[in-house]
Amino acid sequence: MKIFLLPLVAAFICLAASYHQNAAATGPAQTSNVCASNPAPATPDQTQVDTPTAGDTVSSPVRVTGRILAFEATFRITIFGPGGHYSASGATGNTVIDVTAMSADGTMLSPFDAQVPFSVSADTPACLWVYEITGRGDISGVVQIPLTLRATAGGLPQTGEWPAPDPVSWQAVSLAGALLALSGATIVMAVVRRR
Repeated sequence: MKIFLLPLVAAFICLAASYHQNAAATGPAQTSNVCASNPAPATPDQTQVDTPTAGDTVSSPVRVTGRILAFEATFRITIFGPGGHYSASGATGNTVIDVTAMSADGTMLSPFDAQVPFSVSADTPACLWVYEITGRGDISGVVQIPLTLRATAGGLPQTGEWPAPDPVSWQAVSLAGALLALSGATIVMAVVRRR
């Protein structure tokens, strides 16, 4: 009877690893996109943002890096909450933060690295904009990145804030379970043949 337990345990390991992989892929860590349609999309020769990337959950201050071609090396970084947007009078609605930043050079696509502080009381879906305001006051070269802003209050981590598991490690667990099941089945067959 104990020999029949080995394949059962192996099957359970395979099932648990498979369930965990599926739960990680569809879990609550997915960011809702609160970015409205982009009014002035950037071209790659105008603005490129390396970090953060779409779907990231970020803490304050968020580090924003990339390259931009901006007049006098000056541009804007704005984080909008749900319902925030840009109008003729500037950032309006639910604006979390709106800062002026600078790149290394204003005559060519050049690197920038900015720390943007923010304060939210609960994890908040947001849309980060990197863009330039032209001499006429129009926005230009907008890159939008949907994010989740992590609450800035101290304390213990909230449920679901742990890093996502590495899918490769769960594949290894699945493989180990499958090999254990195969071994168990071989042993069971050998025992049955002896009888």
